[in-house]
Amino acid sequence: MRPAIRAMEGDPFIHPAEVSPQLSFDTSAFRTVWKPREGRGGSDRPAHQREGCRPPASFPGRFPIRHASIVPGLARRTLGGKSLHVMRHDASSPQTHTETTSATRRTPSPFSRRSFFLTSAAAIGFPFVARGRVLGANDRIGVGFIGVGGRGGSHVATLRKLIESGENLRVAAVNDVFRYRLEQAAASTGAAAFRRHQELLARPDVDVVCIATPDRLHVPQAIDAIQAGKDVYCEKPMGHWTQFAVSKRFAEETVRLGRVVQIGNQGNSSPAWQKVKELVRQGAVGRVQLVNAGFFRNGDWGERMPIADPEAKPGPDLDWDAFLGDAPKVPFSVQRFFSWRKYLDYAGGPCTDLLPHLFTPFVSAIGLKFPSRAVGSGGIFKYTTYDREVPDTFNMCLDYPEKLSVVIVSTLANDYVTEPAIHGDEGTLTLQNPGEWNVGIDSITLIPRKGERQVFPMKKADTTAAHWLDFLRCVRTREKPVSDVQFGLHVQAALNMAMLSLLKDKVAKFDFAKCDIEI
Repeated sequence: MRPAIRAMEGDPFIHPAEVSPQLSFDTSAFRTVWKPREGRGGSDRPAHQREGCRPPASFPGRFPIRHASIVPGLARRTLGGKSLHVMRHDASSPQTHTETTSATRRTPSPFSRRSFFLTSAAAIGFPFVARGRVLGANDRIGVGFIGVGGRGGSHVATLRKLIESGENLRVAAVNDVFRYRLEQAAASTGAAAFRRHQELLARPDVDVVCIATPDRLHVPQAIDAIQAGKDVYCEKPMGHWTQFAVSKRFAEETVRLGRVVQIGNQGNSSPAWQKVKELVRQGAVGRVQLVNAGFFRNGDWGERMPIADPEAKPGPDLDWDAFLGDAPKVPFSVQRFFSWRKYLDYAGGPCTDLLPHLFTPFVSAIGLKFPSRAVGSGGIFKYTTYDREVPDTFNMCLDYPEKLSVVIVSTLANDYVTEPAIHGDEGTLTLQNPGEWNVGIDSITLIPRKGERQVFPMKKADTTAAHWLDFLRCVRTREKPVSDVQFGLHVQAALNMAMLSLLKDKVAKFDFAKCDIEI
């Protein structure tokens, strides 16, 4: 029996522009099209003393949601000999105010004084206060899933296992732009099915949503969700590598609305990484000055994903416009739809797909926030025979105002793992056999400058389930989860800076006065 698909027949698609702010990007200046109010930001403190970001000096009232048109005109760039479509602003574009991430930008981020202060306060340790209905232990949490492909389907399976183990949950609704996946998810869960995520968000029986769509849809859909009164589990990366401005708005809106948001950096829920954090915070290695680590994979199966339906095409069964979101408007292809991680329009390759697993726990353990500068290097060194646009080799060096560097390398050449280390002025921590970073590590070795080395055996665990349990607990208590939105913004800034550095062949810097990336 076919599951009931809500609003499927004879109902035109609603483009996300109708409910979410639309962005377009010029990768020569990385220009974001908005209609912000005028204002300037600044600080009289030196950069190394600023952990949060000041609000602009003249931003009265709340930031209104305004829609901006996609800038017409396409240019082309190359990476590793590949020709890429990128957005270019030209004289024929509609007249709009623009905000750029280049060194010449003068227009501030679109935040009100009050709401931006709330975001800054969260960054420097003010108490987290979440609002909304407090669910007791006997209240069943209704979960909606936006995107039920590979990763989204995995989250559905995790929730079903939690339900079987006694967690008071239900899969209330599912959404996907591809009808086949939608029907499968609805049939396996008994959930209501919607082809537009806005319809799912309108459901009163959906308390929380899980967002597992392509990267550049994460933040616009998450903003829609928190504005609809939902708490959010948002897959990593928090946003696309061009979306720092809208990622900041997501963080600001989350604090303003008092929602609970968990970013899907599940390594933060690993007991092994909690031990690393404990050792670092206890001063076991003294003041940390260098982190070096790597992510190594054999093969490109993460980007060259299977084509589920070679005959798929836009229409009643596939919403191509919803898939594109604020990306450049290009003709449909099954490769772009099913293997979207190959393309810069929708993904960033190892930088934003793999490195969050590796980089995030170090950020948490050491207590890092925004880096002061970043350098990215690499390119397409191995997979040069097909239409891959994202790098297959990516390395980044981040310098932090706390006077330490994080150096991370990644390759798809093979999966031999070199031992990661945290170097301090009083000793070193090394991590044995991380393998899949999101499940933890086998052991931690402390090598002090003086005294005997110590080995701490660890156990690997299902950190995705643990991450969900942490999130669901916070949904009930309104506490801050282990990978809250402000933490996610710190991670996203570093990844965005490194990716922009590679593509622009420049050093990316963070402007602490404006809370923005400059390159």
